[in-house]
Amino acid sequence: MEARNAGQAVPGAVAECDARAALDRILADSQFHATERHRKLLRYLVDEFFAGRSGQVKAYTIAIDVFGRPASFDPATDPIVRVEASRLRAALTQYYDTVGEKVGLRIELPKGNYVPHFVVSDHLPDPSEIATPPTETASDLEELIDVPPAIVQPKRRPFGLIAVAVAVAGAAAMTGAFYLSVVERLPWQPVLSAKPTIVIDVAAGSGVGDEMQRKAGDYLVHALSQFSAVRTLAPAAGVDVASITGWVAPASPVKLQGSKEYRLSVAYSADINEHQVSWQVVDAQSNEALRAGTAKADIDNGGERAVQEKLLARLARSLAGEEGVIVSLEAARQLVSPSIGYGCVLLADVALARIDPEAMASAHACLEQSVTYQATDPDVLASLAMVLVATGEANASPTVAARAIKLADKAVALAPQSSQSYIAQMQARFVAGDTEAAFMSGRRAVALNPLDDAIPARLGLLLFVSGQYSEGASLARVAQAGCEYMHHDAALTLALEDYRNGKYREALTRARQLANPADTAVNLLRMAAAGQLGLTREATSALDGWQWNKAGSTRSAESELAARGYTPELIALLDDGLGKAGVRLAGLH
Repeated sequence: MEARNAGQAVPGAVAECDARAALDRILADSQFHATERHRKLLRYLVDEFFAGRSGQVKAYTIAIDVFGRPASFDPATDPIVRVEASRLRAALTQYYDTVGEKVGLRIELPKGNYVPHFVVSDHLPDPSEIATPPTETASDLEELIDVPPAIVQPKRRPFGLIAVAVAVAGAAAMTGAFYLSVVERLPWQPVLSAKPTIVIDVAAGSGVGDEMQRKAGDYLVHALSQFSAVRTLAPAAGVDVASITGWVAPASPVKLQGSKEYRLSVAYSADINEHQVSWQVVDAQSNEALRAGTAKADIDNGGERAVQEKLLARLARSLAGEEGVIVSLEAARQLVSPSIGYGCVLLADVALARIDPEAMASAHACLEQSVTYQATDPDVLASLAMVLVATGEANASPTVAARAIKLADKAVALAPQSSQSYIAQMQARFVAGDTEAAFMSGRRAVALNPLDDAIPARLGLLLFVSGQYSEGASLARVAQAGCEYMHHDAALTLALEDYRNGKYREALTRARQLANPADTAVNLLRMAAAGQLGLTREATSALDGWQWNKAGSTRSAESELAARGYTPELIALLDDGLGKAGVRLAGLH
């Protein structure tokens, strides 16, 4: 064993069978609050240790073998392995603090490497018996900074080995100092980006049109400023109205990329039959025209002002909403020039919209890194809270759930006029079981930004699955009516309503449109609706895709729905359809 794991600190007194038994016990213990990702990582590290390959386990190999990253993965720019290993360490510490001396053999993962250590709980070593972990390669320099010593099986060491350990520790400290001295100059130094700025430029009208143009410009500034994805400037007045979005100017030791500036040129016109707005988005730095369009609205009984506001609200959504022009341009820019801060928020928005587990893991790591530099950025805090909920980590661990609430509460305190902060607070509170407080946060978000259709869509889904069917479906229809595309949560709510009302074909059609192997609720609904209609082949196909995506999961589908707040009635209705398709919720993993 010691030869195969050359260069690693090996607890020679622990038998493999005992260590594996300890591993099986902790993975089966409900008091071990770790995600499926962390459980998979722990088993992998133990397997590699007893296979004699611990010396070859690095951040890169873990990213490829455990997290499914591509061969192009670069640990210098993507800290996911370091972040997840740190969380695994925290979960292990919390577990052993909870169970105390009931556990005879502890599995520990010291910082600085990925070698599991097995420690007999009733005889922890004194400081003189602590060994220093080996140094890593240059690609893992980040993981050597502020690394405490590893605890191994107690064993007296001769003076010569202690001297070697001290020398190794000195080398590690020098390496860390070198890293800190050059990090400001290395090409992979973090770059911090801020949210984009939109400068409104409304073309001056002539004669009686001047007042209409002025009102159009004022309302468009008002409408855009309600979206937290952008900052909005009104150049004519020289006033930054972005204060209501909760934007906080960054002050960070990292390189600042700054805010990308877009100029929005708008021309508004009207006649007795219709109103029309023509717009163009221009890159303020290059003067390049990026997007342009025209929108029209017929005069109706609502009056001239109502028509104008309706038309400009639609334009604001198409520019600064979740699928808006500015957000899409910024997301594309992030792919070319990755950054932390607002760039990570964009990554999270895309991952959450697509329900993409791998993209969420990347966004999660990016946001964690951003928090270390921007502990008071409400957008970063809110986005991180939402990712913790969406990945299921907050469902699986009370500690993570409490952290999500803390992050969201801090975001609200920093940006009390930001609807995004309240959405994060709503989701975090809902996962924690405080549904009434969650709905209060959601309604506050709707009041702050009645133009953003994603807000009633999200609130509507939570209301519906918790049993408030009428209000939930009503909000979903509001979201559906106000946007050009159907928001995922609104579509899922209406699909669930169709299924609950026995409209199985309509429910199946909506579920097909939302099809995503990683989306548990949509896939279960699709299988259940197909089962009710006797479409066995479609149910089997959906089941195969879902099970392949969920391979290795220890949580049943029934428990996952319950953790997401679904009422027993709704779960039973879905189980009835699944039963007709030949499966049961309790047996699905």
